[in-house]
Amino acid sequence: MMSEKSIEEIRETVRSYVDGVVEFDFRKGESAWHQEGLKIGLDSQGQNLITKTIQQTRPNLTQEEIDVVRKQISQNGTIESIDRTGNAASVKLVWNFERSGQKKRITDYILLLRSNKGWKIVGKIFDEESLGNHNS
Repeated sequence: MMSEKSIEEIRETVRSYVDGVVEFDFRKGESAWHQEGLKIGLDSQGQNLITKTIQQTRPNLTQEEIDVVRKQISQNGTIESIDRTGNAASVKLVWNFERSGQKKRITDYILLLRSNKGWKIVGKIFDEESLGNHNS
C-alpha cells in the first residue's frame, strides 16, 4: 500500500511541474523541483553538457508577454512510466509541443528523491524530436 501511495505522490509532483509549464505558472512548476535540481542537456554541437537549475531556465517575461506566448503555444505532457525504489524514482514524461506550426515531441527522463519535504525533482535529461512544420 505504501508503494501505491508513493507512486501517487510522485505523479502529483510531476503533474505540478507539467501544469506549471502548461499554465505558464512558473512558481507552480518550480514547486515540484528541488532548488538545486538540474536540467541537463547537450550543446548545439552535441558534445558538451549544459546544466542549469530550474530558476536559471525560467523565462524572463512580463505578464503581457506570457499572454502572447500562451496563445502561440500548444503543449501537453503525459507520464508514460514511473519507477520507484525506496526514496528514489524516475519518470518518463512525453510532451507534445507546437508553436507557429512547428511540432515536436520532447521526452523528459526525470529523477526524483524523497526528502522530509516530500518528492522533489532533482534532475532531468531530455530529447527533442522535430515533427516538422504542420501549417500546410
